[in-house]
Amino acid sequence: MKLKNTKKIIVFILMLYFVLITVHVFLGIHGASGLLSAKGNISVGLFFALQSGGGSSNILVDILQMSLLTIIGSAFFVYLKNNNIFSNVQQRIGYATFLKQGLKDNFGAAATLSIVTNLYEMFLINWFYFPFVYKTNDQVYLHAIRPANILTNDLSEIVLFILLSAIGWGIFAILVFSLGLHIRKNAFYPIIGPLLGLILILLPTLGNMNNVIWRTFSYVWFLFSLVAPGQYTFVSQAPPIKSIFAFIIAAFIYLMIAAVLISVWYKQKVERE
Repeated sequence: MKLKNTKKIIVFILMLYFVLITVHVFLGIHGASGLLSAKGNISVGLFFALQSGGGSSNILVDILQMSLLTIIGSAFFVYLKNNNIFSNVQQRIGYATFLKQGLKDNFGAAATLSIVTNLYEMFLINWFYFPFVYKTNDQVYLHAIRPANILTNDLSEIVLFILLSAIGWGIFAILVFSLGLHIRKNAFYPIIGPLLGLILILLPTLGNMNNVIWRTFSYVWFLFSLVAPGQYTFVSQAPPIKSIFAFIIAAFIYLMIAAVLISVWYKQKVERE
């Protein structure tokens, strides 16, 4: 019964999530309605404006994504882990198999939901604002809508962003799952993502962001360098390193931390048998 209720809750939360995304997009469309006369690539500009770090981003959407994208593929495995009645399931299939399946489902669900979200946003923009027009643009245009843009073409830029963002959310979901392995209360798990995400976002403010060393150090583990690459600048200054390099370094750091946490949990389980 509890598993069925969990699935119903997830479906309900997903519905609320896409309602919020819809409202978010339409608010962005309303705010950008004055640009319709410009036409051209305004739909590409609005898409990036709606993402984290854009001019029309929303902190509530960011927080909900930090929670939902990190639990959608792992809630079932965390539920099994934290309920003694299912403890024999982990032992029967093996802890290694349990972890592999949990990590696979977690990454896949987060990445898939991220892609679906972005495509849904593009659909709404295309039909209710202005059709997407893809053409090669100079750096001045792309820098205006994405201060840390990676490529020089708006079509390749938007495709790369969607793919990297999906991978980034999948990696962040793995990190949250690795932390969740060490937490025994199901009720606490949904808040790990937002709590960890906000910590990773706010930590850079503890140092001097005008200092290039601190700014570079912060940028390579900043959450949005991973899940929204190319979107952020610090104190309105150009990124200290290329966004693609920051993404790669951030991915490595997050995965290494997750690997350590998973390894510790696995060794503890094996030693108790």
